[in-house]
Amino acid sequence: MNYWMLCLPRQDIEHCIKIGTFGLERHNIIAKVAAEDKIVCCASKGEWKILAVGHATSDYYVDTETVFLKPGLFPDRFNFTAQRLPAEVDLLPLLDQLGFVTNLSYWAVFFRNGMAKMSKEDWELIAHQTAIN
Repeated sequence: MNYWMLCLPRQDIEHCIKIGTFGLERHNIIAKVAAEDKIVCCASKGEWKILAVGHATSDYYVDTETVFLKPGLFPDRFNFTAQRLPAEVDLLPLLDQLGFVTNLSYWAVFFRNGMAKMSKEDWELIAHQTAIN
């Protein structure tokens, strides 16, 4: 099992949560997603709030149907389900505890691809902060 953080501007990540599909134009990253992988959804672009958690409901696939708000196809995709948190969680206080953020001086670089792979320990830290299991 893998653990992923999806980070997009609020409008885009909320749309992805609503339609249950996430897409990129980055096969090398997204192709590693498999059904049942754990997912954390985060609003980026100055907010840095954890909005929802869930899991992938499909393996990686390619689709050219236009379903996203942002212009472009983003054909590399997977389906997921995520439940909104009762209260959004601020990501910034957690940065120095997340294993995939290896340089705090340039922390935003670890989120610029739209998704980041996390360790099980990172997932458990977020699960503790969001009161999920």
